[in-house]
Amino acid sequence: MARKYFLFIMLLATGTTVFSQIRIFDKPLSPRIANYAMKARLFPETKTVDASYLLNWWNASNDTIRELQFHLYLNAFKNEKSTFIRESGGRHRSGEIKPEKENWGFIDVLSMQMIDGEDLTTKIEFIHPDDDNADDQTVIRVPLSNPILPSQSIQIECKFRSKLPRVSARTGFSDDKDDFFLVGQWFPKIGVWRNGAWNCHQFHSQTEFFADFGVYDMELTVPKQYIVGANAVLVDKKEMDSLSVYTFHQEDVIDAVWTASSKFTEIKQKVKIASTGREVDVTYLLAPGREVYEGRYFNASTAMFNYFDEWFGTYPYPNLTIVDPPVGEGMTAGGMEYPTLVTTGSFFGSARTNDFIGLNILEIVTFHEFAHNYFQSLVANNEFEEPWLDEGFTTYAEHRALERYEQEGKISGGYGNIFGLNFSSIAYHRLSYLPTPRNGIVGEKAWKIPENFYQTAAYSKPVLLLTTLQNYLGEETMNKVMRAYFDRWKFRHPQTKDFIAVVNEVSGQDLNWYFDQFVYTHKTVDFEVSGIRVFEIKDQMGWFGDSEEKIFTEDQKEIKNDSAETPIEKKYRSVISVRNNGEALFPTTILIRFANGDSVIEKWDGKDSPKQFAYDKNTKAVSASIDPDRINVLDLKITNNTKVVEAELTGISRYTARFLFWLQSVFQTLIMIV
Repeated sequence: MARKYFLFIMLLATGTTVFSQIRIFDKPLSPRIANYAMKARLFPETKTVDASYLLNWWNASNDTIRELQFHLYLNAFKNEKSTFIRESGGRHRSGEIKPEKENWGFIDVLSMQMIDGEDLTTKIEFIHPDDDNADDQTVIRVPLSNPILPSQSIQIECKFRSKLPRVSARTGFSDDKDDFFLVGQWFPKIGVWRNGAWNCHQFHSQTEFFADFGVYDMELTVPKQYIVGANAVLVDKKEMDSLSVYTFHQEDVIDAVWTASSKFTEIKQKVKIASTGREVDVTYLLAPGREVYEGRYFNASTAMFNYFDEWFGTYPYPNLTIVDPPVGEGMTAGGMEYPTLVTTGSFFGSARTNDFIGLNILEIVTFHEFAHNYFQSLVANNEFEEPWLDEGFTTYAEHRALERYEQEGKISGGYGNIFGLNFSSIAYHRLSYLPTPRNGIVGEKAWKIPENFYQTAAYSKPVLLLTTLQNYLGEETMNKVMRAYFDRWKFRHPQTKDFIAVVNEVSGQDLNWYFDQFVYTHKTVDFEVSGIRVFEIKDQMGWFGDSEEKIFTEDQKEIKNDSAETPIEKKYRSVISVRNNGEALFPTTILIRFANGDSVIEKWDGKDSPKQFAYDKNTKAVSASIDPDRINVLDLKITNNTKVVEAELTGISRYTARFLFWLQSVFQTLIMIV
């Protein structure tokens, strides 16, 4: 035991492990708190993985720690009593967990002991830190006889068996005809010691994951016909009898995941990052029928590496694996992120389904999942407690990539086109946000967000608030914000307050008012031009206001001049009325146009509502528009932002014009054609 312990520590100190003698980075990029050397064998017939690991965990705090806590994520699929199943109703990510026993999943910890010989197996107990569900078994605590002192490292040997569920919620197996396995969240995973306590939440229907960085080695044994991919660099592959043994190594990541199938087509690409000339090895593992999308994958990958390098920072790893799962049950495994491995989904209508509808799903999902390698894999926030920091930031990155890709002529529309009309990603996220904007808040723990608001809170509203922030600050400043945030917090665990601090510092403004409203409350903005009234000024003593015949309203009643005298130049008072129908404040501008071509831009903080702006001129106001540059995409109703006076239209022409304006406004709302 002593020799094994010594060898492990010596190899870890040099950036290698008992399985691998390679080193990816000359110096560690992260604190390397949780480090695993794993051995695992897949048994396809029983859908099980028999495995063991040697964990080296470092107490990086100043605390004395008297127990350990681990996630057993697969126990979420152990029975109908888990918190995950109770919250989800047995449905998740478009998949249903079927009640037959063979479809369930679990982790059995067969043994756990300190490397110095103390047996921890009998000390394991299930806990439920988030709710009162005593039947939930997704978190365990292990009391220690000898506490872990500050800066001390411990080594634990663990043997376990993982039964994979029928694919649901990011992991599992699909139909036998697919012969597909995604082995995710498959091992007892130590929690994060933070602020004097273990941060080790139960697996909820709406939560994802949180872990420390470390070095991972995996020795994976599978039947010889299987092709294996992992979120690591392939070090070696050996074949013996009917089995293949793959050895993988990765450094400075927060998780280990792998996939196996006898039906994968493996394609490789080297993507060059223009700013540095560095190349990344991209491996595509494509289910049958997906090979036709090779070119689209190549183009999307080249774009996304370069976009995100420009906007956020350098992708440090030498590899990326993109998995396109099979149609059918395997589709539930699509659209999932792990560090240096993502699953996509070209099957979701990526080919034009007919002449009327075409969606860019392959590009949407590929951009999104790769962006997760920045937000949460590198900038590793706590997805349990602040899901918007990963899903929201990732979806914002996806939105920007789609916009840029469209500008470069690579796709039509952001999300695609419907009946010939481009459908932007901002339109999609507005459609998610607008129906129920007050149903919850962004800055809430994931499992406390109402189920019918989670998509909005974690994905759509964050895109809108980050895009509005970008429009408000300017793209150049926003890029500086995002790069500073990435540089400062990569390989660490930031919180919302840390991002806000970066925004304030880089912008040179105190923007707490913005985040206080749109992250921590459900306050809304709804700007409206409520009226345009125009009066003829009679003389120096006053102006007509007591006669309805002398008031110019939207209907523009004609003022008659019965005087036979030489016409004198008329003067008018134009009164523009605006109001904020929401509760949130946001500084904006108002553009007022006049009949002679003049225009005026007013500033409005939204506080005084309703508010009026009056102008005495020899010409009439003909239109008013709040936020004419569409800075604030959080505005609930852009159809009321503009009002036009119909001066020369009568009868059917007037109603035709109104209909066309309404139709244009609807398209602006749905598609944001501005």
